[in-house]
Amino acid sequence: MDGIDSTQMESREKVLGKLAGLHAGEEIVYSGCVINCGAGHCVHRIRRKNGKITAIEPDDHYNRGVAREDNVLTDTDFIKNRLQLRGCPMAWVFHKLLDTPDRILHPLKRKEGTRRGEGQYEAISWEEALNLVASKMKETVQKYGPYSVTTAYQPSVHLERLFAIWGAGIEGWGWCSWDAGRLAVHLMGGVPGWSQREGGSNDMADVKMIVLWGFEPTIIHFGPGHQLAYFIKMARERGVPVICIEPRYTVAAEVLADQWIPIKPGTDTAMMLAVAYVLITEELYDREFVEKFVDLEGLEEWKEYILGKTDGVPKTPEWAEQICAVPAETIRGFARLYASNKPTWLWLGWGPPRKSRGENVVRAAMALQAITGNWGVAGGSVPARMSAHAKPAAMLPYGEIPKRMVPKMYRSHKWAQMVLLLEKVEKGEMSVEEYRRIIGWRAATTAGTAQQAIMGGGADYTRTLTWDAATDTSLPNPKILFGGGTWLHNTRTLNNAADSTRDHIEAMERMELIVWMHSHLSPALYWSDVILPIADQSLEDSRIYGSGYGGFANLTYVPGVVEPPGEARPAQWVFSELARRLGIGEQFNRYYRGYGDGEDWKTAWKEAWERYLQDEHGRISKDLEKNWKTQAPSWEEFRKSCLINVLELYDRPYHGFGDQIQNGKPFKTRTGKIEIFSNLLADESQRGKLHVDGYGQLIDNLPNDWRDLPPLPAYQPTYRGMEDKDVKRFPLFLLTAYPRYRMHTTFWNVPWLKGDCYRHAAWMNPADARARGIEDGDLVRAF
Repeated sequence: MDGIDSTQMESREKVLGKLAGLHAGEEIVYSGCVINCGAGHCVHRIRRKNGKITAIEPDDHYNRGVAREDNVLTDTDFIKNRLQLRGCPMAWVFHKLLDTPDRILHPLKRKEGTRRGEGQYEAISWEEALNLVASKMKETVQKYGPYSVTTAYQPSVHLERLFAIWGAGIEGWGWCSWDAGRLAVHLMGGVPGWSQREGGSNDMADVKMIVLWGFEPTIIHFGPGHQLAYFIKMARERGVPVICIEPRYTVAAEVLADQWIPIKPGTDTAMMLAVAYVLITEELYDREFVEKFVDLEGLEEWKEYILGKTDGVPKTPEWAEQICAVPAETIRGFARLYASNKPTWLWLGWGPPRKSRGENVVRAAMALQAITGNWGVAGGSVPARMSAHAKPAAMLPYGEIPKRMVPKMYRSHKWAQMVLLLEKVEKGEMSVEEYRRIIGWRAATTAGTAQQAIMGGGADYTRTLTWDAATDTSLPNPKILFGGGTWLHNTRTLNNAADSTRDHIEAMERMELIVWMHSHLSPALYWSDVILPIADQSLEDSRIYGSGYGGFANLTYVPGVVEPPGEARPAQWVFSELARRLGIGEQFNRYYRGYGDGEDWKTAWKEAWERYLQDEHGRISKDLEKNWKTQAPSWEEFRKSCLINVLELYDRPYHGFGDQIQNGKPFKTRTGKIEIFSNLLADESQRGKLHVDGYGQLIDNLPNDWRDLPPLPAYQPTYRGMEDKDVKRFPLFLLTAYPRYRMHTTFWNVPWLKGDCYRHAAWMNPADARARGIEDGDLVRAF
């Protein structure tokens, strides 16, 4: 070989020999990934030896051995997503999470005589733990009524089924991740917020401009790791301009964008209104599209506001510059470029609306895309939430369909206030109406898409509501807090809402029993009375998974690659055993009959769960044959490959609201068009009532009292934002940007993702640091 002498060749062979030796005796298995990144579409190629994972590698279902896939792919391949479904940076060390020192190995009970928060526990048997929890649940409901068992932040779909069938228990509603967008898409497009039908992300062939507004696709994956960023990069290589609007100079701004526009946090709506001002006054908006698809009366209301005719303040670029610090000429230039490059794929990240009055920024972004004619068209977007084509029905119900929906009496992150303020109501110091307003009382309950499937009806589950606060005036009476079980990240109850740690601790102290399910210890768990160890849902448990998030659509199989350590057990097993002790075992899980004396729980459970998974695969197969005229892979083939690429079933990308724009189907709104102005929010007589649209659909994520949320996208200063009076005293604004090497708090305890790889630190501009005498590595205080 030219350029390589015999010595080098020998050395190379030795290296290759050593590498081969490292993998001797290994077997290769595939697995989907179940972690709440919002997608779950990745596939892992896993090396396993002697019951342990030795390495996790990238997927190779497509283009095996190809380094740069776009060199070999056609446009059709991209549309059908025939790419390797590679994981994110965390994927390659996922197995290191399984044996960290904080792994919970046995059921734990708080030691007698110790206080909550001290972390003093003793190991007990599963039998004792489950009997204790079930007996206390029955005793509490008998004593305090059906609304005495509750969950903290984020509903648990498995616990919701248990509550519904049992006939007792309450939950909160809403997830802080994207509540603002879920409400906005229903108010403007008539689509329930959990529909996951708003728009895809794999349509980059027709796009003329890309706007990343508060969105970092190299971190926020929405699909296989960095695949969306990959698509954006390829579009840019074709000459498509990419604009990044973001307070921080991110990796996306560095490697994907042609222009970075820095903006003050929390002021995005002001810039959007100024962009609309330019589009309207210079008549750059898509008049033909607007007249056909947008409610003109509502648009006229918004125009009056933007032009300053309603409040005397024209929303000019100069006005916006004073708020968001983006130069007026930059705003004008952006607006003109935006208007002249249709279709534009504008995507709003989840950070901008995760602030007070966040609904405004989502509605403003959606309104901009509406008046520029970018809804429902190839290359356009509806910046509500990425989704994709419909998938075959997965998540087969494993028990009966409940006849009762669980009352959702409070907004999830208001759990502590729900508990603490009851005392004031009981003493007559606070009215019931004020109490409900503060805790985000919602006058009815419904199930989101994930909950629908778990509850028993699949994605088409639209059963009539069976609990209505208009007729049931009871208040919650929480005595038991039950946490965990859906996503194992939803346990940081002590810090899941602003200024809430002290309130959460006080609320926990008022509980008679706190039960938590998790795989790892965390500060919140130290306040538990009973801790139940759970198997990791990606590598130690088995399921068929199909997420509605992201712009890609897969069904993946998670086989349970290794056995969980100690006595950790699958979450579904725990709920099934609790259901048996509550007398509803068969209704909750018809596949599982439990195990008797001398029987092995693992054998009984795995046989039952295998039957369930086979039936779920059978349902998918029937759905594929009926609705797509396609034969599914056999059960054995699916178990081996772990993947059904749903986009293979479609010949074009998914366009949210394409039926309305391309096929003339009316929007499910009052006017049958896109509604920028909400008549509901303008009608004060509707406060405190059941909020449904004209089609009888509950308007999700809207409490009975919407406080000062205006009927149209408007600028309202963010609470404790850049215009707060305390800015003079505290001029720096803390942004909790999404981490590259964590999924919420998952993976923070993996040593390989610390140190030189990733510093868990507060980052500051060097100029700001020098002005304050702060050096790298110093300890700082954030207020």
